[in-house]
Amino acid sequence: MLSKTLYTTLLYATSPLIFSLLLKTKKGKPPVGDRWKEFVGITPELAQAQQPIWIHAVSVGEVIAATPIINALQQQYPTLPLLITTTTSTGAERVAALTGNIEHRYFPADYPCAVKQFISRMKPSLCLIMETELWPNMLTICKDQAIPTIVVNARLSEKSQQKYQRFQSLFSAPLQTLTHILCQDENDQRRFKSLGLNQAQLSVTGTVKFDIQFSEKIINSGLALRQQLGVQRPVVIASSTHKGEDEIVLAAFENVKQQHPDAVLILVPRHPERFDDVANLCLNKFPQTQRRSQAEATDDLSNVDVYLGDSMGEMPILLAASDICFMGGSLIGDKVGGHNLLEPAALSKACITGPSYFNFADVTTQLLACDGVAIVNDELELARKITVLMSQPEIAVTMGQQAKGVVEKNKGALGKIMQTLTYYIDQTIKQTNTK
Repeated sequence: MLSKTLYTTLLYATSPLIFSLLLKTKKGKPPVGDRWKEFVGITPELAQAQQPIWIHAVSVGEVIAATPIINALQQQYPTLPLLITTTTSTGAERVAALTGNIEHRYFPADYPCAVKQFISRMKPSLCLIMETELWPNMLTICKDQAIPTIVVNARLSEKSQQKYQRFQSLFSAPLQTLTHILCQDENDQRRFKSLGLNQAQLSVTGTVKFDIQFSEKIINSGLALRQQLGVQRPVVIASSTHKGEDEIVLAAFENVKQQHPDAVLILVPRHPERFDDVANLCLNKFPQTQRRSQAEATDDLSNVDVYLGDSMGEMPILLAASDICFMGGSLIGDKVGGHNLLEPAALSKACITGPSYFNFADVTTQLLACDGVAIVNDELELARKITVLMSQPEIAVTMGQQAKGVVEKNKGALGKIMQTLTYYIDQTIKQTNTK
């Protein structure tokens, strides 16, 4: 049995390995640089003395999920500073694109001394954890420091449930310290309950990911890119592709070009370290390839065949410039399990996915039920489906409308989440004012 003492001892013993992974510079990803000290709790003071609301979002996906909550908090509590922590540098880059009374810090590793020092410097009034990033020492110290800790948009798969049960001696007490868990659905609630949490700690709000929002600036930037590419040209985006999938997409697009020579492919690899390799793949097949990182807003892109999205945090802009979206991570067996179709669906794009989408089965199943997404099994089926949608754009428009309908139908989690958060934030403000 792994006790908290043994867990902490192992953390210290494996520090060299942990920090080599945290600080390893990967091609295409922003380096952590001098900010490495933040991982051990040596964190610069905040610009404001006021106690912030602390939101922990591991990486890009969690920051995206947190954005509607961040916007709602800023609207309801405009004077309250927000402290957002991430573990990854790409997550930090995504936070940097947010506006308002926000500061970013790297999340300290789960060493008691690091977490204590971080909390001592930051003095958060409340901690919100996005999805399920639960660290035993961090939870225990938050409880000791009387910091309410709420898990938002919480999900717990059967696999994760089994992991927590396997290490019950380590997680049992820390889980009891949680103030509240806002679950995505009843299955998540049931699994958390099986770990010993009581009903008073649990609520079901739905997933905030359906409450996705796009600013006017993003939409206008997408429309401006479409103007550059050519308004009359059909545009398909291959989003979040993985190694081995780019070749499939490019081969399918060669086939599409036979029927639609004016078509444009926007190709967006999932991992920044692959940008250069994918650029070479594109150039080998399509000499008229343009990298977004090397393009200017005034460039004429009317002759471009492939537009490589080699930038971070701009997926909504690239989606807004497209007609059809193929979602990557779904045509390379069961290695990945697909990616989230909610962003293209919320932008009313016709969606296509491969057969492997188990990581987002709920959303994809709902889209399938209303013909908002099509499943393809290989390169030829992908080419055929894109060709059909480009040949009959009215079908693509209808698919996009059906996909958007799924998003609209499931909205409302944000209101439920904010109702709970408002209760705890107002309590915290009241307690602070009476000190």
